[in-house]
Amino acid sequence: FSKVGSGQLTWWGMTVYDAVLYAPEGTYRPGTPHSLEITYRFSFSREQLAGRSLEEIERLHGKRSNREAVLAQFRSLFPDVAPGDRITALHRPGEGADFYRGDVPLGRIADAGLAADFFSIWLDPATSEPGLRSQLLGIRTVSTGAK
Repeated sequence: FSKVGSGQLTWWGMTVYDAVLYAPEGTYRPGTPHSLEITYRFSFSREQLAGRSLEEIERLHGKRSNREAVLAQFRSLFPDVAPGDRITALHRPGEGADFYRGDVPLGRIADAGLAADFFSIWLDPATSEPGLRSQLLGIRTVSTGAK
């Protein structure tokens, strides 16, 4: 895998985390494996990560009938994080996603649909953070200098 792009999630002027998207040959294709690496700048509990992830998934895809099961899975998968902690998620479309803290395996989302929904938080055109999405995908925005 090679780097496709990188960016930062900022909130009220503070950088919350740094993110890097990797894919074969540095080119993201939705149907091929890719990974997202997040390095946190703040501490978050597993509960906060699980809740925020589900909130973003439901914002994009609607309320889930199995939301309690998804929350339980996310809580068991995500660790509490501190500044400098790096979580990497490897998405194999159609198969699921594997999660790592540094190089240590955390677990897997075996449900291919849920795994795709998780990655849509960052990669869907309707993401709540379109600027970060563009940076991750290596899309350069050009200023037109309109007058």
